[in-house]
Amino acid sequence: MESVFGLVGKDFAIVAADTSAVHSILVHKTNEDKIMVLDSHKLMGASGETGDRAQFTEYIQKNVSLYQFRNGIPLTTAATANFTRGRLA
Repeated sequence: MESVFGLVGKDFAIVAADTSAVHSILVHKTNEDKIMVLDSHKLMGASGETGDRAQFTEYIQKNVSLYQFRNGIPLTTAATANFTRGRLA
């Protein structure tokens, strides 16, 4: 069972995820990072199959960085969420 969750307060945000990579009853890794840093103000937590999760989060991270490199300004949080939704669809 994987879990990723976040809490938002007045002046803070907390993102937490478990660190185990499991399949059925087998534990493959106990130090898997499921939270990806997108830029200096954005984190993305993901769960699911290890390969799919790693590929997708890295793809989003690289495209957010590419946008900032090309345009000189970072994507807003809403724009990042919209881009991520579009890639999932």
